[in-house]
Amino acid sequence: MFKPSIGRAAPAALLTLILAGTAACGPTSPGSTSRAAGEPAAAATSTADTAATTAGGSPADAASASGAPRARAGTPASGRPTPTGTNVTAAPAGDKQAVIGAPGKDGGAVTAENKALQLTSYDPGKGTAVLTGGGATASPTATPSASASAPATPSAPSVSAAPSAPSVSASASASASASANAPAAAVQPGQLIASPPTPAAPQGALVAVTGVNPGAGNTLNLTTRPATLSELLGGTEADGQVPIDVHGIQVTPLVKDVKATVGADLGGVKADASGTLEVDVKAPVPLPEGASLDASGSLQLHPAVHFAYHGAGAAAPRTASVGFDLGAHANWKVAGDVARNTGAAPIRVPFAKLQASPVLTVAGLPVVVNLGLTCYLEVGADGQVHLEAQQDATGTWAVRADYTGGKGWTSTTSADTKVSPVHVRLDGKASVRAALGAEVSLGLYDTVGVETTVAPYLAAKADGSLAVDVPGKAPQLQGSWSLVGGVDLNGALTAHLKVFGTPIIEGKLPFPPFHREWPLLTGSASLPSPRPSST
Repeated sequence: MFKPSIGRAAPAALLTLILAGTAACGPTSPGSTSRAAGEPAAAATSTADTAATTAGGSPADAASASGAPRARAGTPASGRPTPTGTNVTAAPAGDKQAVIGAPGKDGGAVTAENKALQLTSYDPGKGTAVLTGGGATASPTATPSASASAPATPSAPSVSAAPSAPSVSASASASASASANAPAAAVQPGQLIASPPTPAAPQGALVAVTGVNPGAGNTLNLTTRPATLSELLGGTEADGQVPIDVHGIQVTPLVKDVKATVGADLGGVKADASGTLEVDVKAPVPLPEGASLDASGSLQLHPAVHFAYHGAGAAAPRTASVGFDLGAHANWKVAGDVARNTGAAPIRVPFAKLQASPVLTVAGLPVVVNLGLTCYLEVGADGQVHLEAQQDATGTWAVRADYTGGKGWTSTTSADTKVSPVHVRLDGKASVRAALGAEVSLGLYDTVGVETTVAPYLAAKADGSLAVDVPGKAPQLQGSWSLVGGVDLNGALTAHLKVFGTPIIEGKLPFPPFHREWPLLTGSASLPSPRPSST
C-alpha cells in the first residue's frame, strides 16, 4: 500500500491539477471576478484593488521554456506591493509545542510564552482539550519514508542529580517535579492557545481557554471555545506568500496505480527549494454498459499559500485575505471506443487526495493553513467514436478571498492556461471532452473557507476522421471537425471565514463563473469527387 512521506519520494495530485502546454495555442487572457458578502448590497459592486493577476507573475513567467510551474514567495496574489509590517514566513518544521498567552494590551497581539506544552487531546465538538507538559507523552507523528521515519521532536532533557551535591540535587529534582506535574499554573482562563498540527489536532487548533483542571501526571484538562485571528493577532500588520514544502504533502491514492515522487528537478521542471510533487496515474474510465476508456496522466505541482492580515485591535481586521497559487504541468491520455452517450454529466474518476497543513509564522505566532486537493480525470462523450487523445497543459491558478472593513468579503480568481493537443485520433461522429482537474479546499485551523474546482480540458467534435500530431506531420482530415482548449474555474466562499473575526457569511457565496475557451483547430475537408469521364 502506498504510504505518504516526508523528505523523500512517496507514492501517490491539485489543482488545481493539472496541466502543461508545449504547443501552439496561446494563453487565455487573465480572468478576474469578485463578489462581496456580509455587508450592505453596495459592497457587491466594489471591486477596487481586487483585480486578480496570477500570483507571482505573468503566465509567461509561470511557464518557462521547460513548462515549469512556479509559485513564488513574497508577492501577493493581487500583484499589490507588500505593505510595511510583519513578514509571513514558513514556520520551522516539526515543532509541536503550542503557543499560549493572553491577548495583548490595547489591542495588541498575543504575547507568546514558551511553556513546553503540547496539545495531546482535542475534541472541537465538545470544546475539551488536554495539554501535556515536560516531556510530552504523545510524541509527534512521524511520516514513514522508504529509508527511515522522520525523527520525533526530542523531548526536553530531564534534570539529573549531581552526586557531589545531594542537597542541591534534591532541591532541583523537587523543583523539576513540581514544574512537570503542575502545568496548571502556566495556563489560565482567558488565555489563547494556538497549536500547530499534532496527532491530536492534525490541522491545528486555535482556542480560548474557559476552564482549567489539573489532570494526571503532566497533563492539564481544559474547556475551550473557538477563538479568532483578530483575538490572536490584534493590530498586527502582515502580508506574504509562502511556497508549500511538498515534502509535507500527504498523498492518498484513490485508485490502484498511483505513484508520487518528490524532487527539486523532475523531468526538467525546476522548482523552488521546497521542491515539486509529481503524481502519475493509470486508471480506466468506466463507460455505460461495462465499457471503459484507458486513461493515464502525469502532473507536477508546486503550490503556495497567500495570507494577509491588517488588524484593528481585537475587533474585526481592517483588511484580510487568504488564498492559494497553484502552478502545474501535466500530460494525460485517453484511448478507446465510445459507443454511446456518457449521460448529462461527464464521468469523473478521482485518483488521488492531497492534504497539507503548512504552518505560517505571523508576529511570532503560528497560523495553520489547511490545503486539500482531490485530483481527477473526467471524460464526457456524445455519440459513437474511436478516440485516442494525448495532450499537454500548463497553468497557474490563483484564488483569493479578500475582506475589507465596511465592504465585506470578495472572491478573486485568475486562471492563466494553455492546453495543447499532442496526439489526437478521432474516427466517427461524436463530441468528446477530456479534462484533468482538481477540487481544492482552503482554510485555517480546520475550518474550510474557500472551495474551488479547476478543470483545464480539451474538447473535440468530429463527423468523419481526424489525425493530429503536434509537433509532427500535417493534420490528416476528412469530414468536419473542431478542437478547442479551455479551462473552467468555479467555487464559493463559506461561513467558516469567520475565523478571521469578520462578519459571518450566510451560507455560501459562489464565485462568479470563470470560463475561457479558445480554438485549436477547426474546419472541414472531403475527398475529391471523381470526375465524369469524357466521351
